[in-house]
Amino acid sequence: MSGERRCDWLWIGVAIAARVVTVLILRSHLVPNSTYEHGEIAANLVAGRGFSTHFLGADGPTSQQAPVYPVIVAGFYALLGSGTPKALLALELGQSLLGGWLVAATIGLARAVTLRRSWVPRAAGAIVALSPTLVYAATHVQVALLAATLLSTMLAAGYRAGRTLRVHDAIVAGFWLGLVTLTDPILALGGVGVAWAIVNESGGIRLAARSLALVVLAAMIVVAPWVARNYRVHGEFVFVKSTFGYAFWQGNCALSAGTDKVVRSSVDRALAAQTGDPMDLRRLNNTLWAARHEAGYLDDVALSADDYETLRAVPEPERSRILFRRAVADLRREPSRYFRLCARRFRYFWLFDETNPKTRNFIYRGSVIALAVAAFIGLVAAPRALRRRLAPTCATAVLISLFHTFTIVSARFHIPIEPLMAVWAAAGLARFDLPRGSAAGRNVPVGNSPVS
Repeated sequence: MSGERRCDWLWIGVAIAARVVTVLILRSHLVPNSTYEHGEIAANLVAGRGFSTHFLGADGPTSQQAPVYPVIVAGFYALLGSGTPKALLALELGQSLLGGWLVAATIGLARAVTLRRSWVPRAAGAIVALSPTLVYAATHVQVALLAATLLSTMLAAGYRAGRTLRVHDAIVAGFWLGLVTLTDPILALGGVGVAWAIVNESGGIRLAARSLALVVLAAMIVVAPWVARNYRVHGEFVFVKSTFGYAFWQGNCALSAGTDKVVRSSVDRALAAQTGDPMDLRRLNNTLWAARHEAGYLDDVALSADDYETLRAVPEPERSRILFRRAVADLRREPSRYFRLCARRFRYFWLFDETNPKTRNFIYRGSVIALAVAAFIGLVAAPRALRRRLAPTCATAVLISLFHTFTIVSARFHIPIEPLMAVWAAAGLARFDLPRGSAAGRNVPVGNSPVS
């Protein structure tokens, strides 16, 4: 095994170990009411009630969540009991292993972009292995970590498909695009990055046309069964999730601060309840969870019993449309408020969601700011040719951030782009990879060997 590969495995091992230790220290699997909709859907799957949940006043088959992650949670529930601490601990330990995949995917993406510049993949892998926000994500029953892993894997596959123009590689990239869409449909915007990478790597749209068509076809084949299921369940076309209107209402109704959470003074009191050693991580984690539960959801204060009665009487997609219309009506009464909310959400997305108690922690804020600064410096310092090759990853992150800017934002929505930011942060090291007297600093192709 080459030294490069040994370094890869080192960071994969470090990532897994860091997450396992964090899971065992924080013991989030003992926190009550920590699984939200994913856990409820998973429990219903195990109980034989199908992909269903209680949503906006009604019980029944749902498209409130994309299918991949709840099905994974259901697998752990089926083995170890629905919602039991054993099942949640096993799930979190499984997500620790997923952290190793995330490091491998990030390293693969960095190599695909830089064509084996040694320092960039290593540094990107190290950042992802030890980033506090990515490590902490393994302790949550939340789709963000899986989504981040699949997004990086998909983009790496896109670069490879463009470079080889092989049918197999294009189909693989399309498969990952489809799986990403069934995990978090918003991240399907990364398909733009995949297409851009294929065109850039192949040398032009004419050469890339067949590969692009195969990517789209493969992705459609992966997504089609779920879309057909949604049509059968709801009686109309629903692309993966039915909740765009609901999410838009949460982020833009008259009582919204731009997110799905309630701004309450009681949250400050819950956070102030932290006593003892400030570095007692388990106590700190329990305090943050208590404050998060105290914040609750906007639905708790913005929807009345009459609202739920109205929503219960209509199909699930129509519930979202009703709430979307309400949000639009609120914004029409004060049009400038939407622009203020968008500006706030843009700031929340790239830094931290002020309405989420967990983002008020100095560890979280310090790591987010450090990654943002490092990513900016890395992009500025990277050779011009490398910045051009990074453009598909930048476009992916920008599109995702704009979607959340215009609709709704939350801290978890930032997780999928953090591995991309790690690659940007490491990109500045590319200037140090070429030996003295070589083409360093000139506008030449970055690297000269293919990615395996």
